[in-house]
Amino acid sequence: MKRICVFLFSGTGMTKYVVDKMKPALEKLQVQVDVYPIEKAQIPGIPFSTYDAVGIAYPVHAFNAPKIVINFAKQLPEALAANVFLISTAGEDHPVNYSSSRLLTRILNRKNCHVFYDKQLYMPSNFAIKYDEPKVEQLMAAVNAQIPQIAQDIANSASCKRESGFFSKFMASVGRAEWFGAVFIGKLFYADQKCCHCGMCADNCPNHNIVNGEHIRFQWHCGLCMRCLYLCPRHAIKVRQPFTFISFDEWYQNEELSVGRKD
Repeated sequence: MKRICVFLFSGTGMTKYVVDKMKPALEKLQVQVDVYPIEKAQIPGIPFSTYDAVGIAYPVHAFNAPKIVINFAKQLPEALAANVFLISTAGEDHPVNYSSSRLLTRILNRKNCHVFYDKQLYMPSNFAIKYDEPKVEQLMAAVNAQIPQIAQDIANSASCKRESGFFSKFMASVGRAEWFGAVFIGKLFYADQKCCHCGMCADNCPNHNIVNGEHIRFQWHCGLCMRCLYLCPRHAIKVRQPFTFISFDEWYQNEELSVGRKD
């Protein structure tokens, strides 16, 4: 039986949805799958040599893999020499997103890894633009239809690469400025009077950026993953001007896409 592991980062649940669908599809093909959330993964304790392939799954942030994913890749063993597949999720099928894995792939190549599979899936937008429900259903149906073939490809070590042009590469380079801007935008987050101090945001922040006390405090480590916004059971977390467009008051109606439990 083949064994693979998937290192997962998911801010608002889109990438987790894909991995949760992939896991049983791979297991039907007699592939054992271990999933490690990137923010909790203890690299020294992971038995890399026992896996036939290593996967990294992430959402596209500003035309790139999120900084937390890049930092994780840098911490992987120098002589990892693994067969690697990449799964990314984006809010739309646009060539500008096609270079999101470029920096990540370069880091993996330096660790003697072979990236044989690089697949991007398109999920409902969760930043600035909220899709209507018919479009959500259309996108989810398309993703669900692709999962069995993706599982088959990974099980068979089939090659899948994306071609990216100059503009996409340029935008990926420019987009990394978000890594620095995110810490300042994160200071504009606040919890309003609806906050019940349940601690869910602080406990689940992948960057340990939130302190739950008499007042919810946002520090200088935000990665702009928006997990706190979507996880809050009372929609209490807001963003000040000029970035109020980041937050949605409600999530999509699709129950499988819900993050946390809303009152």
